[in-house]
Amino acid sequence: MKILQLVPLLLALALCVAGGVAHAKADTVALYTEAVMTGDVPVLEKLLAPNYWHISANGHIRDKEHFIQSIKSKALVVDRLTITNVRETMIGNTRLLTGNGFLKGTTVPPLPQGLMRYTMVIADNNGTQQVVLFQATPVQPAPDCKDGNCRIQ
Repeated sequence: MKILQLVPLLLALALCVAGGVAHAKADTVALYTEAVMTGDVPVLEKLLAPNYWHISANGHIRDKEHFIQSIKSKALVVDRLTITNVRETMIGNTRLLTGNGFLKGTTVPPLPQGLMRYTMVIADNNGTQQVVLFQATPVQPAPDCKDGNCRIQ
């Protein structure tokens, strides 16, 4: 009998949670990293601003069209991309994010692997958050690097 009383309560709770998830704003950084690792071109098309620039850890620069083409053709394959310890600064409707994390991937010219310092610029484009710039810089692991102050390789 108590189980039958519990079912409506659990159903109501599930609907509230599902409604909250549906209305939650997606994290642009998480969407970006997931789309790059899975090669999700349709998500990247929407997520990247028309004037997007990608500066790889090897120093290679690609605009939006060439970055997406390299993902689509598998000329750039990112197996692992983590961004942690993110610091954010707002300038109007534009967010400047810096953080560190790990990169593992392949492309020509070859990518440095391992610990990276990341910079991202995310702008509000008519109510939609879009990535304008992504840059990865290889850094040296050190005890003080956990707070984001890493030495560049």
